[in-house]
Amino acid sequence: MTRPTAFPDDTSEVLAAVGAAAERYLARLDDDPVRMPGADAAASAFDRPLPDEGIGALRALADLEARGFDGAIRSSGPRMFHFVTGGGTPAALGADWLTSLLDQNSFSWIASPLGARLERLTIAWLKELFELPAAWGGVLTTGATMANFTALACARQWWGDRHGVDIAADGFAGLPAVPILAGGYIHASAEKAIAMLGLGRATVQRFVADGRGTLDLAALEKALRGLNGEPAIIVATAGEVNAGAFDPIDALADLAERYGAWLHVDGAFGLFARGRRCRPALLPAWSELTRRSPTATSGSTCRTTAASPSSATRACCRGCSR
Repeated sequence: MTRPTAFPDDTSEVLAAVGAAAERYLARLDDDPVRMPGADAAASAFDRPLPDEGIGALRALADLEARGFDGAIRSSGPRMFHFVTGGGTPAALGADWLTSLLDQNSFSWIASPLGARLERLTIAWLKELFELPAAWGGVLTTGATMANFTALACARQWWGDRHGVDIAADGFAGLPAVPILAGGYIHASAEKAIAMLGLGRATVQRFVADGRGTLDLAALEKALRGLNGEPAIIVATAGEVNAGAFDPIDALADLAERYGAWLHVDGAFGLFARGRRCRPALLPAWSELTRRSPTATSGSTCRTTAASPSSATRACCRGCSR
């Protein structure tokens, strides 16, 4: 580790200071409100010009704790129920610290044998936990948006192949718009991914039967039939973020197979039904899904399973890594 010559080697003191700050924070966490009084002012306290000289690691960390902690939302506390953010465990916290300590560039085996192996092991364990086919591939991503992005990139590539074009190599030039069909539960992260992939957020066709966003299956099938065999992408949601509702994945798998469409399943919430034997009513749809192709599914996990530098979302699919 290269250190500025102006400051001594205070690594041990820094580690001790951070550990002490963490203990003080955790001791108050159960009693603190989610948003501390004066949070905005605390967060704004660091608005200042770039200093001419640094103040050293210990003083900087002490300043962050003294003035900055009140500007942090207590996301790991017992009262935080927003934005899919839950509390961590001691093991996850420790692993997160060790991840920063090891500072791996885990894009390949050569760069980090440990990171590459832990990614493969984590995906294998998750497939076993959720009773997904061992033959499915997967990658760890940074979150739900990038899980959707990665899987929908696979769908985009498949769609191009159906038109005889390698989109990754040659782009979209000369191709028609991609038909994307969904219900009312489609999440903003999926729409964002669709936009970033150049598929066009406004091209998503929503088939909604009621004010809750329930999928109008008959209308969606009519749209597929009207494509006269042209390839399409169906976006299904397994576990809507507000109430946990599912699109009828088994029926959508039937339609995808019948009309030759790609079925993308956003399982950031509902994938956990595979690990909850007390929810047997939710499992048949997943059982149907796991025997069909082409299909991509994504699922996000919490920090408790983070064992490598990527910590949020696991993505599994058949035929293409999502």
